[in-house]
This record gives sequence, C-alpha cells and structure tokens, in this order.
Amino acid sequence: MNDDADKQANKINERPKRKRGGLFIIAFFVVGLIFLSRHEAVNTIDCSADIIAKKPDVIMLGAWWCTYCYQAKKYFQRNKISYCEYDMENTAEGKRLYEQNGGGAVPILFIGEYRLSGFSEQRIEAALARLKNNTEN
Repeated sequence: MNDDADKQANKINERPKRKRGGLFIIAFFVVGLIFLSRHEAVNTIDCSADIIAKKPDVIMLGAWWCTYCYQAKKYFQRNKISYCEYDMENTAEGKRLYEQNGGGAVPILFIGEYRLSGFSEQRIEAALARLKNNTEN
C-alpha cells in the first residue's frame, strides 16, 4: 500500500510535459506575416500651394493605412505621373474635399474632370489619355 501512496504522490508532483511545437508554429507564422506585409518606401507628395500651381495630372485623397493608396502612389512614381495627395483623415483640406465629394472608398483620384474611386491602372490610364486628348485639342 505504501507503493500505491508513493505512486499517487509522484503523479501529483509530476507536471505535464508541454508541447512547444505549436508555439513555434505561431511565432513562425507571425514573423512571416510581418515580413510579407513590409512595403518598399514610397514618397508621399503632399498637395501644397506650389504643387497645385504646377497642375499635377492626379490629385489623390488618401489615407496612410490604405493599401490601394500605397499601390496608386507606387504606380504614379513608377510611371512618372505627376500627382499629389491630401490625407483625408489628418489634414483639414483633405477632410473637406473628402466630405465635399461624398466620401466613399479611398483613394479618390481627380484626373482633370474625372473622379475615380479606388485604384485601377486601366481606369487611370484611360482618364489620363482623355485628359491628354482634351488638352491637345
């Protein structure tokens, strides 16, 4: 009976072995997400009076967190399209323009007389081509 009591005491004092494989997988997944979410640096050209005076091809209403805004800026810079951006959350003029134009999905792009919501290379190219044709005529 003493042996049974010793076995019971040993079971109580034993700690279950933890599996660390799950923790390793979670840590690996988090590091992978961080690595994949990194973006290359893209300059933001704020709409100042000087920039607006130069009449950029595109005026954008965007936000720092907006993935499509990032893609648009990257596209503009890669294709040497003159643009500037109003932050629709952090600047008074950006907020005013956003509300004045009915809000909606960002980015909101103004290309001449055209207003585009969201990011589409094809729609941007078409609006820029129409803008160019209108200025040549």
